[in-house]
Amino acid sequence: MDSKALFYPRHFLLLACFSLLIGVMSRLHLTGNLAVAFALYGALHAVALVLAVRSRQEIWRKCLFIGFAAALCAMTFHFGSVAREQSAALPGKVGLYSPLGLSAFIGAASYGTLIRLSGIYALTLGKLAAIAAGCVLAAYVSLFTASHFHFLGPWWLAVLWWFTFSAGLWYFDRRHGSPET
Repeated sequence: MDSKALFYPRHFLLLACFSLLIGVMSRLHLTGNLAVAFALYGALHAVALVLAVRSRQEIWRKCLFIGFAAALCAMTFHFGSVAREQSAALPGKVGLYSPLGLSAFIGAASYGTLIRLSGIYALTLGKLAAIAAGCVLAAYVSLFTASHFHFLGPWWLAVLWWFTFSAGLWYFDRRHGSPET
């Protein structure tokens, strides 16, 4: 029996399809509210995750996981919005980058904890911190690239964050052995 937590080709294919979907949805302005859009982004990554899990889980647990992931993403968005307002007086770009990085880190850490609690993948604290740090870098790269390519929007942040988080799962699952799930 394969000890890997996820069927990664399926997971990354779903992420690619969902990336195209939210890119098109963004161009069509189907989600006018950013909090709703970010909840959708969280739900879509969670769907890609539960459809790639190798272990059997009840459908209600999968649905509950998706709902919690959507809620976490919306709460992280709200946290980032409040933090950005509070840090607006900071000098230079610190008021922009600090809340974004903190939100990306908290979002990744809370999502990784949810993944662990749901029994999908038992991330250790060190693995979770490394993945969260990668998500901070992805958030900064998305902000930088979106500022230069104006057709990119908030969905671009989600896409880079998705692939960074999932690449971290893949890396630790493949390189360091799969933990007990």
